[in-house]
This record gives sequence, structure tokens and C-alpha cells, in this order.
Amino acid sequence: MGCCATQKSKKTLSPESKLITLHIDPGTFVLTSEKRFQEVYILKSIVSASHYYEVRTAIHRETNEERSVKIFRKDLTPKIEYEKLKLEIAITKTIDHPNIIKFFEVFEEPTKVYISMEKCKGGELFEEILKRKHFSEQQVAKIMKEIFSSLAYIHEQGIVHRDLKPENILLEDKGDLINIKLINFSTATFIIQGEFLKGLIGTAYYIAPEVISNKYNEKCDIWSAGVVIFMLLSFYPPFDGNSDKEILQKVQHGSINYNNPIWSSISNQAKDLISKLLCPEDQRLSASQALSHPFIIENAHTSDLGQQNLVYAFQNLKNFRNSSKLRDAIQTFIATHCISAHDSKILKEVFKTIDTNGDGKLSKEELLTHYKNVMGDIHAEEEVNQIMNEVDTDNNGFINYTEFLKASISQKTLASSENLRRAFDMFDIDNSGSISAAELKKVLQGGNNTNDHVWKQIIKSFDQNGDGEIDLREFEEIITRSL
Repeated sequence: MGCCATQKSKKTLSPESKLITLHIDPGTFVLTSEKRFQEVYILKSIVSASHYYEVRTAIHRETNEERSVKIFRKDLTPKIEYEKLKLEIAITKTIDHPNIIKFFEVFEEPTKVYISMEKCKGGELFEEILKRKHFSEQQVAKIMKEIFSSLAYIHEQGIVHRDLKPENILLEDKGDLINIKLINFSTATFIIQGEFLKGLIGTAYYIAPEVISNKYNEKCDIWSAGVVIFMLLSFYPPFDGNSDKEILQKVQHGSINYNNPIWSSISNQAKDLISKLLCPEDQRLSASQALSHPFIIENAHTSDLGQQNLVYAFQNLKNFRNSSKLRDAIQTFIATHCISAHDSKILKEVFKTIDTNGDGKLSKEELLTHYKNVMGDIHAEEEVNQIMNEVDTDNNGFINYTEFLKASISQKTLASSENLRRAFDMFDIDNSGSISAAELKKVLQGGNNTNDHVWKQIIKSFDQNGDGEIDLREFEEIITRSL
């Protein structure tokens, strides 16, 4: 009996079972495009410029969606800056968080490098500070919750930003303080837990004292966050001076300027949080601890989404089935590249509502609590277990942001001929009208050393006409036949 069972299981193993370690995430599809930038985008107005690069608005020709594009001129970019650019791309590709900027494509041409990314229409948080001249403590707490959530996420991934400041925080829409994006990972780096970084990097007003001493870790970002909350509440920096040297001297001495009368109207909770951020590194809160501070918990309430949005998301999560790696890849691409801005915003708010502790991922406990509230207690635990088994495709014990998106989007969006065509074109690198095993491997393999035979077998399992490739009709059926 046992032998027969073993033989049977071997026969039913699919080629995709050999891809069990293949990890599909948003970074899988931040590809260096083989096309020229102007074939894919229409360049519009300049947003900002520096010595090495400029940022412009661009229109994606196929979808008519607005994007931001960072353009580097190779002849003006020193080798060290070019290496930083490559590291920034590598770091940003690993990030999957609703409050951190998302890259779409990289175009490398003979004279320029283009990086297309999400477009945030609300401008910098710094501009909002100059314009408003006042934020309520509730508004400040909501902004800081998003910042701490971003930092908790990247710090857990072993990433340090090193230049957190209001200029590197964008509002998704004008006046929208609830939805922000952390940008500019050009000074970011990876760090190994227990080790320290060196190098005076950042902007003087926001630099932590240990950075000046040339021995620091991810807590330098928490100090910078302390400066940001100080400025949001008071509209002046805690450490000021006529030069960077003077500012850094004050930072080292820890001489915070609380002389402004505005501090008499600021709550003790807010002051307590600041005191636990602008303090020596060994006493400083982590980002996760800051999210649990009473100032954040009591003031940063999530927006009222309406019951129907939560029901809609949970119904889709419950119905999601992780049937194949190729289907998973197609769904991931559609969720990250094709979903409308309106749908994306609603699902992002649902995600943040369920993410009670703000760490940028959903635990089984968080899902179960909200599932019971929305869908009722009957079979709740069993159904949440099923959701975790199907949606947690990287098996890390949590539902990451993109895993949530691809499982929550509507079947109409998923099966849209327009979206499936875009996904097909992404795999069809040579524009031949069909996808070969080599193209499948190039898009999906990453660092996985999977034998070429496996990719051919995957093609074969979806290749209905036996020509050794997947055409558009066969590609569409990978999604539509399981809906």
C-alpha cells in the first residue's frame, strides 16, 4: 500500500512542484526593459532637478496612467553615484509596503537611465508644512504612524534609509495626510543585525548624534523621525544653526530648543514620544515600539472605510486559490502594474485597517479579529486558516502587501483582456506573439538555478496546440479557466 501511494504521488507531481522555492514578489517585475523609454512613455513636465538627475512626470502610453520618472545622464553621473543608483534599485525592488514608493521599470539607454515609479500628486510633506503652519495632534499622529510603519518594515528587512526628512516624504494626493510615501533610497543601505554603519550621510537637521560619531545602526532613522514630529508640532527644527557645522555641534550636545511658547499647548503624550526618539541610541524606541506609544494609539485612528469594502476584500481573500506559480506570477503583475488608482487606494485602506500593529504585514491574529467582526464567528478560524494557506505564497507566516492585493482584486480586474494582454506582453520579451521557455525563465528565475527542462515542462503544461510556446489565448486561459 505504502509503495503504491509513493509511486502514484510521483506520477502526479507537476513541473511547477520543482519551483517550490521560486519567490514571486513585486521586485520580480521591476525589469530592465528591452524597449526604449519613449516607446513606452510620453515625457511631460520637470518636477525637480539635481546635478546628476531630474524627475519628470510621464504618461504610460498603454494605460494613460501618470508616473514619475527619474532620469540620470550617464555623462554627468560619477561612477560612485552610478553604483548608488544600482543599490537604490536593488533595495527598492525588495520592498513591499503601502507607504513606500514603488518602482515599475528601469530603462538603460546609451546616454541615460530612466526609472519609472508611482506618481504622488500631493507634493512633499515639507511643502505642506510651509503651507499649513498648523497640524492637529491627530494629523501629526496619523502621519507619524505611516512613517513608523515604513521604518518598522524596512528595519525588519535589514534596510536603513539614512536620509529621512519631510522632503523625502510625499503625499499621494493634495492635502491627503493619511496616505504618504517614503521615497529616495539613494543613501539607503543594508545592515546586518548587531553590526554598525560608518559615514556621515544625511541632512544636517535630521542627523543622529551617533552618525556624527561614525558608529550607528537603524536607530538613526528613528532620531530623524523624532526631528520630523518635532517640526510637525512646532514648525521649527529642534537643532538649528547658521551652518551645518553649527547644527551638528548642537545635535552632539543634545541641546533641544523648547523655548517657543507653542510647547505649552502641546500634549504631554506628544512630548513624551519626542523625548523617547531624540535621546541616546541605547534608550531610543524602535519603530515598532513607537507604533505602540499612547500618542500614536490614541490619536491615529484609521479612517472609516465602510463595511462593504471590508466584506468585498474578505470575500475575495476567501475565494483565492494559489493553483500554480505561473498563475501567481500573472496575478502579481496585474496587482502591481494594472490595478486602477481608485481600486488600489480602497484596498490599501483595507490593508491598513486590518494591519492593527502597523508593521506592514498581516498576521493570522489580525485577520481573524477583523474577519470575525465583518463575516461573523461561524467557521471564522477555519476560513482564516484557509486564507493564510492560499494567500501567504512565500510561506513566511504573514500576508504581505502584494499578496493581499493580488488575492483581493476583483475577478473582473483579473480577467480583463486588457490586463491579461499587458501581462502577456511583459513575458513576451521579443514581441513574437508567444512566450518561450527562455522568456519565462528570464522573467521569473531571479537567483533561482532551475533547470531549463523545468521551464519547458511548464510551457508544455499550458501549451494546448503543442508548438512549444504559450500564445495569448493559452495565456489568458491560465487565469480564466480557474475563475
